[in-house]
This record gives sequence, C-alpha cells and structure tokens, in this order.
Amino acid sequence: MHTQAHGHRLAPRRNVIRIMAVASSVLVGALFSATSAGAAPAVPVGFEGGWTNVFDDEFNGSSLDTNAWTTNEGGQINNVTTHDSNVSVSGGHLVLTLADSGSGATINSDAPGGHHVAVGEYVEASVEFPGNGTDIYNWPAWWLSGPNWPSAGENDIAEGLGTLTVNYHSLSGSHNQGTIPGAWSNAFHTYGVYRAANHSDVYWDGQLVKSYPTDDNAAPETMIFNVGDGNTTVYGTGSQMLVDWVRAWKPGPGATHPVAAPPGQVPWWDAFWNGVVGWFQSQVRALFGG
Repeated sequence: MHTQAHGHRLAPRRNVIRIMAVASSVLVGALFSATSAGAAPAVPVGFEGGWTNVFDDEFNGSSLDTNAWTTNEGGQINNVTTHDSNVSVSGGHLVLTLADSGSGATINSDAPGGHHVAVGEYVEASVEFPGNGTDIYNWPAWWLSGPNWPSAGENDIAEGLGTLTVNYHSLSGSHNQGTIPGAWSNAFHTYGVYRAANHSDVYWDGQLVKSYPTDDNAAPETMIFNVGDGNTTVYGTGSQMLVDWVRAWKPGPGATHPVAAPPGQVPWWDAFWNGVVGWFQSQVRALFGG
C-alpha cells in the first residue's frame, strides 16, 4: 500500500469543496436573478427560439398598475362580490384575498393599456395557489375570456376546483379537461396557454399538459385572475392567491414549443424540482424583499 503525503491526501477534498462552492454560488445567483426586478427573459419558460415579449408585469411596485388592470369593484364572480380592498401589490407580488364567504377579489386586463391575448400568442404567469398538497383552497383561477361570452371562448389555464384543473368553454358548451396530477399548492409554478387557430395548448412549468380543440370566434381574450368561494374554504391570509409576474409573447423565426409530457400529466421529477425552486425563491424574496 502506498502512503500519500499529507498535502496530497487533502487535495481531492479541497477540489470537491471548491466545486461545491462554485455550484452553490451559481445556483443561488441564478435563483436570485430570477426573483429580482428587471425585464422579462428572452423566451417563455421552457420554450426556445425567437419569441417577442409583448406584455410584462412583474408587480414590483407598491400598487396595482391601473393602466394595465382593472379590479371590477362590486362585481359578481364565483359566489362572491369582488372588492378593491381585497387586491394589493406587496413584496413583488399581486395578492388576491378571500376576506369572507361573500367578499373576494379579481383583476382583469380590460383596461386602457391592458393586453388582450390574440390567436397566435402565448401568455404565462407565475402563480402560487393556496392549499395543502393536491388540495386547492376556495375557487381561485387564472384564465382568459373573450367578449360576448361564451362566443369568444374561455380558456381556464389553471382553475382550483378542489384540485387544480384545466377547462375550456364556448358556445358548444363546457369542455372540462380535468385535474392535472401533482401537488400544486403553496409554491410558485408557471401556467401558460398558447392560442392556435383551432386549438389551445396549456403548459405548466414549461411542459405541455393539455391540448384541446377550440371553436370560439377567435377574438382577443382578456387576462383574468380571481379568487372566489367554494370547495375547501379558507379566509384571510390562508386564502391568498399570489402572482409573481404575467408575460405575453408572440412567436417569431425559430420559435419552438417544448416537447410534450405524457398525456395529462407533468413528469413527477419536474413537479418536484419546480416545487423546490419555488420554495427557495420565496425564501430569497423574504430575505431580500424582491
């Protein structure tokens, strides 16, 4: 047996420590960068190629941008009356609260400078839904709806109906796409939809989870977030739906969509990793106020 010099025995250990330190620095830097204020990235989450950003709200201010959004004070939706007092922007997030069984919240982009999602565009949002594991509290949703509903259609990108679901509505009726397996509550995930000429593709965390035919009139659709009363009811802080950002895109040369996941599900490893990243990002925001 050869006996190495003391210094040589430590060299591999030093290299491992250096590698771990560099890897940790890169990971923290990347995650912190993702949570910091700034312009949208070059492409949608999980996509590649030439995409042009046509709308971006990072909610980095201290109040809602009323040029881009309206709150519909006194409106009726999902078993509640919506009130401005249940809508706030804080800590880099839009916060929607279900105050009690009759008092909820909503915002939509039917505003002077608001964006309406046309056929051929992709829209995505980073959202944290309230709940416990697979159980989604109340009736929160991130969705699109056209004028003269249901003629222009309704794409429910992520709708809490006890579990987190995808749905579509038009003149031909309700076309419920069902639950997407996974624990989607209490962490930020990215939910988006691509509106094609005769179908919609829904992506969660950059993975295709649903693709369904559409038969609406193809008019541009309004972006909507809301929280209503239903299912497992929780009020106050525990009811809050958080939105980190909203981005809309138009495809250009070389724009591609990610490879599809198995029908109706996101790979468990992606769901697990995105949950870990979502939790880490929330901790970074709490520490640095981003």
